[in-house]
Amino acid sequence: MKKTEEFLNRWKLKLMAVGVLIALSLVVVLAGFRFYSRYREQVIRTEESQLLTMAGIVGNNLDSYLEQQLDEIDLFYSQRGIPEEWAESNGIKLWTSYFLKKNADVYNWITVTEPDGTRFKYESGKEAVQESSAEKTMSVAPGNKDQKARITGKEISDRTGWYELYIEKEVSSMSGICTLTFAMDLKALYEKIVAPVKIGEAGYSTVKDQNMNIIMHHAKNQIGLEAVEGRIQKYPDLDLSSLETWISRQEKEDSGTGVIDTYVWDDPRLKKVRRVVAFQAISIQGERWIINSTLPLQELSGPLESMMTMMIGVMIPYVLILVVVTVFFLRNRFLAESQQKEITYLKEINHGMEMLVQKNNEIRHYQRIQSLGMMASHIAHEFNNYLTPVLIYAELLENDESISSENQEMIHEITKSVDQASNLSKELLAFSRQDTGVRLEPLNFTEEVRNAVSIVRQLAPAAITLKTEITEEPLYVLGRRRMAEHILLNLSKNAFQAMEKTERKELLIRLEAKGDDMICLQVSDTGCGIGDDAMQKIFEPFYTTKGSRQGTGLGLSVVQNMVTSVGGTICVESKAGEGTTFVIEIPQSGPEVEADGRKRLKHVQKIAIVSSEESAKTWKAAASHSRKTVDLYAHPAALIDRVQKDPSAYDLLIAEYTLPTMNGIELCEVVRRINPEIRLILIAEQGGADFEWYLNNGMIDRFMLKDEFAEEFAEMFEG
Repeated sequence: MKKTEEFLNRWKLKLMAVGVLIALSLVVVLAGFRFYSRYREQVIRTEESQLLTMAGIVGNNLDSYLEQQLDEIDLFYSQRGIPEEWAESNGIKLWTSYFLKKNADVYNWITVTEPDGTRFKYESGKEAVQESSAEKTMSVAPGNKDQKARITGKEISDRTGWYELYIEKEVSSMSGICTLTFAMDLKALYEKIVAPVKIGEAGYSTVKDQNMNIIMHHAKNQIGLEAVEGRIQKYPDLDLSSLETWISRQEKEDSGTGVIDTYVWDDPRLKKVRRVVAFQAISIQGERWIINSTLPLQELSGPLESMMTMMIGVMIPYVLILVVVTVFFLRNRFLAESQQKEITYLKEINHGMEMLVQKNNEIRHYQRIQSLGMMASHIAHEFNNYLTPVLIYAELLENDESISSENQEMIHEITKSVDQASNLSKELLAFSRQDTGVRLEPLNFTEEVRNAVSIVRQLAPAAITLKTEITEEPLYVLGRRRMAEHILLNLSKNAFQAMEKTERKELLIRLEAKGDDMICLQVSDTGCGIGDDAMQKIFEPFYTTKGSRQGTGLGLSVVQNMVTSVGGTICVESKAGEGTTFVIEIPQSGPEVEADGRKRLKHVQKIAIVSSEESAKTWKAAASHSRKTVDLYAHPAALIDRVQKDPSAYDLLIAEYTLPTMNGIELCEVVRRINPEIRLILIAEQGGADFEWYLNNGMIDRFMLKDEFAEEFAEMFEG
């Protein structure tokens, strides 16, 4: 039987090795394919950017060259350029013949139309010929000697089959204004400006006019075709959908890039090819021309193939290494598992101890803060004692009629400053005393608010209308006496100051139940409101908008901490010029907290007890007949390990204060951090003020003496 299990384990190991190897190989292949795809996209995007740059360069060169030719014509035929005796003898014809000879590589012919309508045509290497009315002529508008040379149109030459670009220029002569028409050869322009910009091996650029007619192309059979419709008529069997989409973009946009399916137009077989393309629109004397640059995608295969070769060269050794590592790993797996089992417990204990050290440091830091608070409280108290006689004597001096009015004014300033210092010390005293372990007790919050409102009503200025909406229902909270008074006095004081300069002065205090488990206290005023910047800082200690001589900036901070210390929340809503509303929500509590606590304990189902004493076994035995789950732990590290693996393993933790390596408070703090919803009960031989402080600050939910706990624990399992 044992040999059979070993045989099955070996096969499982081999199958696992094959499965892991296949999975990792697939991951490597997929990662390689994804990297190659991204690299390919990057190469194409780079080439598109370069093509767009080239199209822009070609367009700029064309525009510059045509402007140069127009300027050259203007300069050549200016009055300073033509000798006076030539103009007098109508030698402009000889001058035109000379210009054509000089620029024979650019212009096919030039015509000179005299004022009487006689037209002479000049061609390179030929004598001037007077054209008859039957011959093809260009329509010429009446001349103006002040006009510069300009482009007037273009047509396909009957003689060459390439486009000619027509330029007109008016020149003064003895007989009047002569009109010159220059026929620029766009084939020569293409070869001079466009073609020299090399794009790979089989790349090229073309030029289309605003009607999408091809006016420059290396393939003569494309000249004059409309880029889509003309080709559809000429090549009805070709799929031109991709090209049609591309041309549509050129009609709507000024520049763009892409990858399209097109054809080799100068190949009789019209071989289909995929190309990287880019276009740039330019303006030639108000007419829109499109420069289109293209490169076969196949020419990018060089760097892509190099990348693929490199990837294969990397992946093959990687897969081989993967095979070796996988086999080695699986061979040592069983050994590692056996070793892991031996050290798992030690690791868990070590991790638990590290957490304990961290939590102890946090507790010590919190205790240092509490010590600073106590010191601040003492200083504020003593400071207030020192201020009292100063204030008394200052008030006596202020009421002394024998003192001059000037000195009376200075004494008044002293009294005012002492009052402010006294208020600061009182606020600092309240700020330092909050959450210092004062026991929480059930309070009729409705009655507390009514009492506080009566004080606010007495302090309210006569110009302010105080309205109240307080429920008749007694609402109970777990809090501190005079808490409502402190909250309402602070908020009302701020409201009084906010309404000093407003026409409408109303203060509303509302108390009502919110659902079954919360109460809601609202304080609303019609003051000046709070700005957006101040809204972010109003609860910060010592922040005030009233200036250092008008307030301490501690009031709202004290209110916030007082509310949050009893599990409540406070928020503010404000609009500039309309008013401010503070909304406070506090959890409701029954008048009998202890009875309510026992009721809650009966609803828990999973209980953990941490105790090193034998008496804990009797507690577990009491639950043996119940459906509740009760687990007993002698060491806190074992419980921490269990809760870390499953934070919801228990609903209730019962911990003794005296435990190995740590005390019950530290254990409760660690468990509460892992599972904030768990109920925590601390039991000890005798009570103390420290336990009350931990209870009131939420570090534990209940504290019980061990003798009292045994009786209540037994009641949990009755019935």
